[in-house]
Amino acid sequence: MKKNGIIFIGLVFFLNMLLGCSGLQKEPVIKNYFDLEIKLADSPSQKRGNNDTLIVKQFFITPEFDSYSFVYRMTKNEYITDFYNEFISYPAKLITEKITETLCSSSYFTPAPTSMKQDITYRLSGKITRLYGDFQNADDPKAIIEIRMTLEKNTGPDFQTVSSKTYLTKESILSRQPAQLIAGWNIGLAKIVAQFITDFQSAWA
Repeated sequence: MKKNGIIFIGLVFFLNMLLGCSGLQKEPVIKNYFDLEIKLADSPSQKRGNNDTLIVKQFFITPEFDSYSFVYRMTKNEYITDFYNEFISYPAKLITEKITETLCSSSYFTPAPTSMKQDITYRLSGKITRLYGDFQNADDPKAIIEIRMTLEKNTGPDFQTVSSKTYLTKESILSRQPAQLIAGWNIGLAKIVAQFITDFQSAWA
């Protein structure tokens, strides 16, 4: 038994050495995680708002783009996901949070203190209908975002829709690199929020 045990240990050691030398060991999977950021251009001449209270409901996202992994459109009907490059959080949650932070740090809205109806002036909801890198043209890659945003005002008895609009941005980027795609999405989100504020100003004026 002792001799057999020594032979078994030697065999295991030999196999481990063989696997190591033959390159059959698995390499660790390395993924890249990316956050989003919205930076609005300073506009001192803009009409200031009333700091109305706002609550933002969790945005929905179209199932095709409901993925932590980046989605790329390669042809008219072909989309692929990138296993190695992902959002740092669920994309609908991430976009909802970034838009909420941006709107509530502006002079137009302030966060509602509670979710009670009497504490809310406006309620915003949205649906992300496109979120992908458009790589159909190898010489002109684009970052695509489309969001349907619906703003409702508290009228007392109920909430009444004051605006419902789809915002689409197609930002040309320098390359297909994930960092470039994130930069394009950031610009697109900033444009969408800026246009939403402009539309709100027009309704408020």
